[in-house]
Amino acid sequence: MAAWSIVAGAACSRIDANTSNTVPTTDAYAATVTATNAATGMVGVGGSTVDAYVAPGTTSNVAGTGTMRYGTRNITEATFLMEAASGSMMEVQLGKLALERSANSEVKKFAQMLVDHHTKAHQELITIASGMNITLPSSLLPMHQELADQLSKLTGNEFDKEYIDEIEDVHESDIALFDVVSNAAPTTTVKAFAIRTLPVLRIHEHQADELEAKVSK
Repeated sequence: MAAWSIVAGAACSRIDANTSNTVPTTDAYAATVTATNAATGMVGVGGSTVDAYVAPGTTSNVAGTGTMRYGTRNITEATFLMEAASGSMMEVQLGKLALERSANSEVKKFAQMLVDHHTKAHQELITIASGMNITLPSSLLPMHQELADQLSKLTGNEFDKEYIDEIEDVHESDIALFDVVSNAAPTTTVKAFAIRTLPVLRIHEHQADELEAKVSK
């Protein structure tokens, strides 16, 4: 689930793991984050913060049209939902490809986690979009298809290196985008989704960073 790094180009090498948002959630993501943190001992990813948030402009009464500023472009909730849906589908597709192509057990374990998490995220996005009368893409957007095509040509360790490198970049950009939406989205369901998904994206980015060092040897 961006890739968004291609579109935005606004992510830095590290994203602040903290968020000031406190929208409560009982979503399964919360349990996933807690379990993963306990298993890995990860508290958060330190480093600089992407200053991508700019106070949103005027909002409309039409669901999904509230304007937010992400990097150099304006986005709406509808734009976010469509890109997030395509991104999640890409993550699932690439994760399944990694399960087929990689001979590295750690890469496969990581890929399976992404498949599981992004499948769940995509189902949530479908529910949210349906309630807002927004039609999500049924296939990958061009920016995501380009990355999928690129990785589909690789095998073995070459695939592992490129897959982990690209996944890390994708998640860095995702984190920046979701951070903007978690602060500025005018619709509660969209904002809450972004808030509760951010910790999961940060875990993915952190683990991709750790794996990158291993597969590059």
